[in-house]
Formats: sequence, C-alpha cells, structure tokens
Amino acid sequence: MPITTTALNVISANLTGSALPKFTAIGTSGLVFTSGQTVLGSESDRNQIVSNNLAVAEEVTFTSNFSPAEMSGTVFREFATMTTGSAMLNREVLVGSSVFDGEQELQIQQTFKFFR
Repeated sequence: MPITTTALNVISANLTGSALPKFTAIGTSGLVFTSGQTVLGSESDRNQIVSNNLAVAEEVTFTSNFSPAEMSGTVFREFATMTTGSAMLNREVLVGSSVFDGEQELQIQQTFKFFR
C-alpha cells in the first residue's frame, strides 16, 4: 500500500501523541493515489480506530468498524488512515467498488510494516 509524505513524518515521530492515527475514513472516489494527497477523493464517513496493535516488532495494526446503518447505500471505493489533526497517512483505492445495502457491516484492518 503506498503511503504519503505525511506518513513518513509521522513514522519518524514514532507514532506517538497527536501523530498516532485516530481515524479510518472511507470514500467513493476511484482517483489514482499520489503521495502528495492530503484528503480522500470523496470522503463519505470517518470512524475512530478501535484498536492499535503494537505487539509485533516493526509493525502496527489499526482496526476500525463501520455499522450496517453507516454503510447503507455507500459505494465503497477508497479508505485512508487519518491522524487527530486530519492528516492523511495513506490512501488505498479499491479495484472496482462494493455497494452496501444496509445489511452488511465493514471492518477495516490496516497493518503498517516497517523495514530497515
């Protein structure tokens, strides 16, 4: 998954304090990723990250949940990890899209692995 310039700065700050990702945002845009992006192409919802797993060396996993009511009618094409200050750390654009009819929930788990 490509990451933004902002993400490189956050990583260098050791993912602490306000730099720690707090939200996962979802959207409907299929625009191609560029490293200078600061927002999703078309954000439709944003939820707090409900868990930060820092147990594995050189990796961190963030999990966010979206309820059936939130997802109803959503055409899901993109998602991103956001800091408290709304800085976008990454953006993933899906191949195709998923349309939610109000019966499905969505859980997004993102794992960032750091290599030396």
